[in-house]
Amino acid sequence: MLPIGIRGKSKYRPIMTYALVAINALVFLWELSVNAQGPSALQATLSSLALNVCAVGVEPLPNLFLDSLRSLFLHGSLGHLLGNMLFLLVFGGRVEEYFGAWRFLLAYLLFGMIGNLAHVLFGGVVCRFPQQSSIIIGASGAIAGVMGSFLFLYPGARVDALIGIFRPFFWRARVPAFFFLLYWFLMDVLQGIGWIFSVGVAHWAHIGGFVVGFLVAFFAGMFYKPAPAVDPLEHLDD
Repeated sequence: MLPIGIRGKSKYRPIMTYALVAINALVFLWELSVNAQGPSALQATLSSLALNVCAVGVEPLPNLFLDSLRSLFLHGSLGHLLGNMLFLLVFGGRVEEYFGAWRFLLAYLLFGMIGNLAHVLFGGVVCRFPQQSSIIIGASGAIAGVMGSFLFLYPGARVDALIGIFRPFFWRARVPAFFFLLYWFLMDVLQGIGWIFSVGVAHWAHIGGFVVGFLVAFFAGMFYKPAPAVDPLEHLDD
C-alpha cells in the first residue's frame, strides 16, 4: 500500500516538513554531482560521511553521533529518496502541527538516531575486521518515528492509499490510519526477524524509529498536551 494523502484539510502549514524534504532533495542533488565523478567516488564519500556499523566501538562517540546524524539525509537512489519523502509529506504535516515546528525537528532527529541505534544493536551486521564498511543511510528511521507518532495522535484518520503495483492492477482506497500503520509496522517486524526475506533494507531502524515515535507521542500526550480529539466530520472539509 502506498499512501498519497490524509483525508480532511488542515489550516496548518508544515514549514519544517517542507524544509526537511527540501534539504534531503538538495543533499541528493549533491550526491548526484559526486556520482558524476564515478560510482567509486560516491561510495567513498558516503563511507566517509555515513554511520558505519563496523566503526561502533572503534571510533569515538562524538564522531559516531555526527555520522549517524548525517546518515539521516543521505539516500542511495532516486527511488529511495522519493519513497521516503512521500511518506514524510503524507504523515509529517499533522505530527508537526501537534508538536510545533522546532519540537517536530528535534523529535524527527531523535527518531532517526534511535532508529540507527536499533539497526546497530539488532540489524545482524557481522563485522569481521575493523576496516570493514557497512554503512546505514536514509531518512527511513526518522520517518518511521513520525508514522509511530501519527498512529498515537491520529489513529482514526483516513489514509488515501494506492493498493497494488501498476495500472490496471492497483486501486485507490481509503484506509484507517491504525490499520495502514500497523500493517506497515508488522511487515517490517516480519522482515526484521527474517520471516519475510528482503535485502538491503535496515528494517530494525524502521522498527526502532516507529516504537520510539509512538512512545514520544504517548508521553507528550501525558505531559505536553492532549492528543487531538477525533473529528468525525473532518472528511467533509475535503
